[in-house]
Amino acid sequence: MNLLGRIFLTVLRATGVIAILGAAALVLWRGMSLLGLLIIGLTIPAAWLRINLEPMGYVTLAPMMIFTGLLLTDASVPLFVAGVSPLVGGLVSGQPDWIRSLEEAGGETIAVLAGLLLVSEVGFDFRAPGNRGWVAGFVLATVGYITMRYLLAAVSARVSQGVGFLTYSSAAGKAIVANLALLALLAVGMSYLASAYGMSGYFILALATIAVVEAYQPYKLLSDQRSVLFASLAMVAHAIDLKDAYTGRHARDASEIAVRIARALRLPEPEVRKIKLAGMLHDIGKIGVSGKIIRKPSRLDTEEMALMRRHPVIGAEIMRPVELLSDASDIVRHHHEHFDGSGYPDGLRGEQIPIGSRAVLVADALNAMTTDRPYRKARSKAEALEILKKHAGTQFDPRVVEALEGVIQLVP
Repeated sequence: MNLLGRIFLTVLRATGVIAILGAAALVLWRGMSLLGLLIIGLTIPAAWLRINLEPMGYVTLAPMMIFTGLLLTDASVPLFVAGVSPLVGGLVSGQPDWIRSLEEAGGETIAVLAGLLLVSEVGFDFRAPGNRGWVAGFVLATVGYITMRYLLAAVSARVSQGVGFLTYSSAAGKAIVANLALLALLAVGMSYLASAYGMSGYFILALATIAVVEAYQPYKLLSDQRSVLFASLAMVAHAIDLKDAYTGRHARDASEIAVRIARALRLPEPEVRKIKLAGMLHDIGKIGVSGKIIRKPSRLDTEEMALMRRHPVIGAEIMRPVELLSDASDIVRHHHEHFDGSGYPDGLRGEQIPIGSRAVLVADALNAMTTDRPYRKARSKAEALEILKKHAGTQFDPRVVEALEGVIQLVP
């Protein structure tokens, strides 16, 4: 990550710390109305429901409570929710990630402040739904909040994962904006009911929040299943790598490098996901190769090399019957094909080789060269890149090597 990226994330974390401390100070100094306390309490189930997005980003229902707070209370409640909801979500889920929570708290707080600042600059006032002139202020604050949330998420994806703005807009960015707009509309309806029915409205507000949480629950389950899938595949890949004491992290690192290359090539996210899977499982076929051959410290003889060269085919055959992995099986089968046709198993050349296979081959080679092996010490990334460039056009796709060169400082 470059200097600007580190500064950006540091600012988010610092803002998160200030937001959390400020939220606590608001409660101690000013106290909270019953309605404010209710909205803050409803933040617990709202923040618990977290849906992780690809390539990066997330959706929770906490913004619905922010919008509700904007409509029914003063600015202290939405700022409080923005500051504490990421921490609450991590604690309730049992998987706290303090650094990420600080970054998210900082982003949420900046987005709320952007909306409030926009409204104050124009000179509008907030009013509860049903009162004259309530629409303009709320719409302006919502537009400011959503715009800032999107921009911060897009910049974060760029500096952390190398995801381009257009790519992010067509994937996670679009989902984030659509979801926030929907939550704003739901907040309007809930706020109208809460303000129209007095104390009974508070009960309606709680029931409506729980109903929305239940409606979003299937999407959370899908997100959780996707996370479990990748964790399981990572464990399988790690177990395979442990057949060779010198490649214990190879699959994970090669996958991350291949994803960086894919995004530098501006490939669509569905293709990037396939490459990520293929990168993690590109050596799964070594299950069918003797450990003696894999761990042999000297050069393989002809028969041993023939057995070793079967692993891409074995890997593809293992993956193909599994629906979630079948799309990536061709990438695994061809990840040892060479650009000039001298590779294996099918002797494909040039554009005949899937672009994912060409990316995994370069990532595999870079990681192998920058890792200690029994017969040599690890090379530096600069030395490895020079070797890759030397063989571009023969073993490696020149376009893929050029893409790697542009992100070499970002790879593990």
